[in-house]
Amino acid sequence: MSAPSTTKIDLLLLGLLLDRPMHGYELYQQIQTEEIDTWFNVSMAGVYYSLGKLRDRGLVAESRQRGGGSTRKSIFRLTEEGRTAFFSAMEAQALNQKTASLDYDLVIYLLNKLPFQQAITLLEQHQAFLAEQAREVQSILAAEKDRNGSSLRLAVLDHKLRYLEMEQNWLADVIHGIEGEGEAGYPYAGERPGLMILRGDLRHYHLPDLFRLIVSGKHSGRLTVTDGIQIRTLAFEKGQPVCATSRRQDEPPISPTAPEHVLSGIYDLFRWQEGQFTFDQEMGTEDFCVPLNMSAEDLILRGCRWVDNWTIIQRLIPSADTIFELGTGAEHLEAFDLTDAEEQVVAAVDGVKDVATVAHEVKLTVFEASRAFYCLAAVGVVRTADLDKIRLRRLFREIAELMCSSTVAWREAPEDRTCEEMVNERTGHLPLCLSRGRIEDQANPQLRTDGLVDMYRAFLLAQLEVVSQRFGPDNAYQSFERTLRQLAPELQEVARRYEFDKLLPP
Repeated sequence: MSAPSTTKIDLLLLGLLLDRPMHGYELYQQIQTEEIDTWFNVSMAGVYYSLGKLRDRGLVAESRQRGGGSTRKSIFRLTEEGRTAFFSAMEAQALNQKTASLDYDLVIYLLNKLPFQQAITLLEQHQAFLAEQAREVQSILAAEKDRNGSSLRLAVLDHKLRYLEMEQNWLADVIHGIEGEGEAGYPYAGERPGLMILRGDLRHYHLPDLFRLIVSGKHSGRLTVTDGIQIRTLAFEKGQPVCATSRRQDEPPISPTAPEHVLSGIYDLFRWQEGQFTFDQEMGTEDFCVPLNMSAEDLILRGCRWVDNWTIIQRLIPSADTIFELGTGAEHLEAFDLTDAEEQVVAAVDGVKDVATVAHEVKLTVFEASRAFYCLAAVGVVRTADLDKIRLRRLFREIAELMCSSTVAWREAPEDRTCEEMVNERTGHLPLCLSRGRIEDQANPQLRTDGLVDMYRAFLLAQLEVVSQRFGPDNAYQSFERTLRQLAPELQEVARRYEFDKLLPP
């Protein structure tokens, strides 16, 4: 089965979420504020529908954040799979072989999220496609004239040909504008229009997300951040930081006396809540730029450790009841120099326990645990757990553990673990096991929901067979039915949705 296609609304939302996590209504407000809806047909209902699809595909993660009173809002964050999907979809959309239309403006709006040269290449390829299409229409038009075709048919072909020629001319102006070669008649004639420049305000952008955009897009260029007094710059090559500067606005670039001072200035950026940033893909290193011998992920991790207030931390950790699971970065933990607290938090993450529970388990304050989660989330070691997966994991855990405890009355001795051992033996190929009546779930955090469902069903069926063999089919079936009745209402709904209630034969 082929992967679901990414619609233009999906692409727009993925692009907007590259900047920072947002609520659904907040996304729609940004679309209206920037007047995207004047040239791109998108409704609030369309935004929420698209977010639901992206969440189900694992491209965005949904978590709940407390609002005023007792209300809770869903906040959406891009996953690593979502970042990959964005760049793939941008390339597919930029190279789409459909009839040209003004919908291509969406590509232009999001173009500065791509590396400079890749953007030029994609635009030139699309320009070549337009030229080929124009030649085909020209040939058809000439043949139609030779056979004295219908005037209306000729008018339609002429209209299409002129439209294609107009698109080519417009695209040529865009390419020239990006390259800093403004043509006469172009709004920025004679000046580099900066179409590929990223600009923003730190009040609205989360700095680690900006860094990860540069990293995931493999951008080259110079990032400049200023609060009006201090100026910090970071030069990147193919997404990796190569050097940095730190100085006051009124000072010229000078050779630093202590590189550590420059690094401290860069790390301090992560604590800024106000300031302007510019990422220019055509600018290289500044004079006296201090070389950096670290990866982008290492830089982000070190900078995030400087964060010491809730306001910034809550951008990634909305509340103490937020639940996390391991992210793609957890597959390469050896690449990160984690603190003891961060290592303890990673070890405790299971996609079920919330921040407060993890804090209690590893003997950290909620603030200390939240800061560790913040650092780990910023580099992709952990990510906000999907609500549907959370409920599915809880459902499986409760059924398996209740089934286990229900056999105590039939055992020869309360401490007899023979049934448990038999279940573990039959399910040894699964990353699941029972340990003194408790489930240990080591399932791959990247596994999709349907994969988890199949795994959990296989374990529960094996457990039912063992209980049936040990204590009789009637006891096994009654125990299972009683277990389902004991579940919380929301978990009973999940059991019905994934047909866990049909594991018993009719």
